[in-house]
Amino acid sequence: MNLTSFASSILNSYAMRKISSLLITAGVFAFTAISCDNSEDISDSLQSKNKNTEQAAAFEKENCTSIQSGEILDYNGDIIQLGFNDAGYNYQAKIYSGEMYPESSPGWYLEWRWNDAYLSTQDCDGDNLLDFANGQESYRGSGAWTTTKWTKTYTDQDGNRCRVSQFTKFVAVPVDAYVNGDLYYDADGNEIGQVVDATGFEDFARVQLIWNDPCQGINGVDYKAPGPVGLGNR
Repeated sequence: MNLTSFASSILNSYAMRKISSLLITAGVFAFTAISCDNSEDISDSLQSKNKNTEQAAAFEKENCTSIQSGEILDYNGDIIQLGFNDAGYNYQAKIYSGEMYPESSPGWYLEWRWNDAYLSTQDCDGDNLLDFANGQESYRGSGAWTTTKWTKTYTDQDGNRCRVSQFTKFVAVPVDAYVNGDLYYDADGNEIGQVVDATGFEDFARVQLIWNDPCQGINGVDYKAPGPVGLGNR
């Protein structure tokens, strides 16, 4: 497995397990029809809807479980503790640091960061797993982002010690984003970023890719989206 395929397959089984459950739930809800009285005053309806939304949000917040509770499980079924675990994950700080593939590709180290929309530090739906995508069925429109930084030190044929690195930014695309070729575009036809060819990343665009390997003469931006690439812009 090469470095590029690493960076496009970092979504771990934790999030995949969670999203599968949500998609099944969404399928059930799709068959539920909601009717209303057409004579109902629109302003009253909107006020009622807003009130219900606020109450639901308040209820959800009050019933969230934090990592500190000692009740939330990781993707292996183990209780999540504060700080880094043996595998290199610090779920409270939203960071992974370590040698992710020591068996297949030793020497490659990953620093992986994400925001709360990508993987929360709380469980608000009561399944003892950390929430993701703000409780949505998919990451589209969630505001989620994640970054990866891969590094490795090697010795070239001339005996020089070389340090290679790759830094990548991924952002969740808007709900109305579409694909044309290998790029994502928004509803107005503006380029968002590159399509990520990896299971679990269908709703993400790569907005920045930076390679550095001085021994190979590689230094600089390999790809940068034409729009803002700062995290939190989408």
